[in-house]
Formats: sequence, C-alpha cells, structure tokens
Amino acid sequence: MRSWLSLIAFLPALAAASPARAIERLIDIANDRWIEVTGEGAVSAAPDFALVTLGVTTTGKSVGEAMAANAKAANALVSVIKNEGVAPVDIQTSNIAISPMFSQLPRDEQGPPTITGYSVSNHLTVTVRDLPRLGPLLDKAVAAGANSAYGVSFGHNDLSALLDRARPLALADARRKAEIYAKAGGANLGRLMTMTEEAGPRAPVAFVSRAYAQAAAAPTPIEAGEDKLTVTVTARFELTP
Repeated sequence: MRSWLSLIAFLPALAAASPARAIERLIDIANDRWIEVTGEGAVSAAPDFALVTLGVTTTGKSVGEAMAANAKAANALVSVIKNEGVAPVDIQTSNIAISPMFSQLPRDEQGPPTITGYSVSNHLTVTVRDLPRLGPLLDKAVAAGANSAYGVSFGHNDLSALLDRARPLALADARRKAEIYAKAGGANLGRLMTMTEEAGPRAPVAFVSRAYAQAAAAPTPIEAGEDKLTVTVTARFELTP
C-alpha cells in the first residue's frame, strides 16, 4: 500500500513536467548503476570559550541551617567568579538539591535510620570566554568555598562557519574514493545523485576538581588546545560506461 501511495503522489508531478524532464526522472528512478561511499572532512580550530560547573555543598542540623550556610557560600562563589571578569549572563544556576543525612547503625544493631541533618548543594554553570583566566578562576573558586566541580568542555562562537570549511572537504573525499572504485571496476564516475550529512561529535575534555585534591602551590593548568571538527557525508554517484 505504501508503494502505491508513493506512485500516486508521483504521477501528477510527472505529468506536469516536460517530456524530456519526465524521461530524465524515470531514468533516475530506474538507474541501478551507481556507487555509494562515505567521505570525511575535518578542520582544526582553537576554542573560543569554556564551560565549567562549580558548586558548593553545605550541611546543617536543620534544612534552614543548611540552606543559610549554602546561600552564604554560593554568594561568595558568585562574587569571586564575577571579580574574575565573568559577565552575569555567563553565570547560570544549574542545580539546587536538598538531601537528608542519616545515621549509620552498627552492624549488630537493627532499626530504622534516623535523620541527623541535611545537605544542600548549589551548582553554577560558568562560561569563561577569557581562556587564560580559567585556571586562576578555578583556584580562587576553590579558595572561596567551591567543593565540587564537573568536567570542562570547550566551544566555538561560530561552529557553523567552521563546519562549512569541512563540508567541501568531506564531499571531495567521497568523490576521490568513488573515482578509485569506479576505475577499479572499469567504469567512469558520473554526476552526484544523492548526499546526506552527519556531523561528527566532539569528545568533552575531562577535568578533575582541585577541591578533592591536596592543596598545591602551583596554579591549576588548563590547556585548551584545538578541537577537530569533523563532517561525514554519504554520497551516491552515477556510474557511466
């Protein structure tokens, strides 16, 4: 049924086309001489900014006590981040959590655990656009009370422009492969029939917070390096005698 519906939808468009165009489209559909290959194009570029999540976790005997301590620590952390030149629009609260803490009973005792206090966590996602200041910012954030941090990832202000540079390279790579196979099979490579694209993912850069390590006199080193931006295409080319 699906193939009949497709044919019904195709016939009006075919009838409206010129005879030569209609014949060409029928040839396209019936053409079984083609080759399909994948091509890859890549460009390297230094990142423009970094994303890092910093947080403070505090405890208290009551929810109110834990919240008050956390608010004080979080405000101090935000002040330090702003003093390092990060704009307010680049500081965003990403998570707030309140959790009870339970007593641990000895192994030889049984009974329900009791709540001994509460833990409150507040996490901020920070965009750092001045990359050389990222290491000192992390050090000052830890000194200000940040006791959790998550992986640093890097980004680009104009990712589309970088991928546009990789797209012609990907198609050229696909054509190169197709020409090799066509020649090996005794055929010639014709026109490009179809093409699809899939942008390759970039792996995040891992970072371990100094909040969980021993204090060190040396500043935290952060190397932004370069990102490899990859575009992969699948292209189908016509084969001619």
